[in-house]
Amino acid sequence: MDTAIPRRVEVFVLADDYAGMTRGLLAQHGVSYLVKATMEEGSEVTVLFDTGYNGEAVLRNMEVLGLSFDDVDYIVLSHNHYDHANGLPTLLKTAGRKRLVPVIVGKGFFHRSVALKPRLRVLNHEWTREEAEALGARFIEVDGRLDLAPGVSIPGLIGLGERLGFENNSTSYYIVANGSLVEDWVSHEVSLAVRSRKGILLLVGCSHPGVASIARKASSVLGDRIHMVMGGFHLVDADEHRIARTIQALRELGVEKVVAGHCTGLKAEAMLLQAYGSDFTRIHTGLSVSI
Repeated sequence: MDTAIPRRVEVFVLADDYAGMTRGLLAQHGVSYLVKATMEEGSEVTVLFDTGYNGEAVLRNMEVLGLSFDDVDYIVLSHNHYDHANGLPTLLKTAGRKRLVPVIVGKGFFHRSVALKPRLRVLNHEWTREEAEALGARFIEVDGRLDLAPGVSIPGLIGLGERLGFENNSTSYYIVANGSLVEDWVSHEVSLAVRSRKGILLLVGCSHPGVASIARKASSVLGDRIHMVMGGFHLVDADEHRIARTIQALRELGVEKVVAGHCTGLKAEAMLLQAYGSDFTRIHTGLSVSI
């Protein structure tokens, strides 16, 4: 039996834009998922994927769901936008500096990012690296594959040349560097891949590099097919052609189940539902998924 594949994987949604028909749970514009991977011998690895914008809401939902930040072994921040990373300090404070917490980010995470339309706005989290480190964060910047535990991996960054053509679109975001603006392709975004008996469970934050490109890279790096993709697909402003191409690419990659929310958008969710039927799930706070 391959001990590199967890025998059970559970994902709990702690933050999403939609609360669903759940009692006592809070929604917010943001993403946070708690992942528990149980190994064959019974040990567990717990990863917090993104921290939402409001860390207090994340902690509240953890409490309601019977979960604890004390069990978190790693934090993975998919990218540096406020709705995915801003809650970090609040969560770190609950540890009370009792322990150092590894925080995995993509290389380039600490660049200052802005959007110019419809108005100038800063996209980043509100905390500084120094502030987070003072609270116990120990940042690990990655560009290639990083294995957190057997069967639990960061597949690595997606280069511009690795993106599928229909996903290689301008973001309208910019990095502030040396007094000038450089287009920000959000190339520092990372995903989290957890292997299972059915294939890879792939968690994505906002899929700025393209959800199909991310899935293709994860499948190639880990040498396994994608069973499920879960997270924000960033298709909220996409036209029907782009959405259809995305669905086609996911199908060609063998993706069997899609669990989408946050920045996916109503039109894309409707088309995903039509394509995947009962194998499509709309994310809401409090949702749990297990393989």
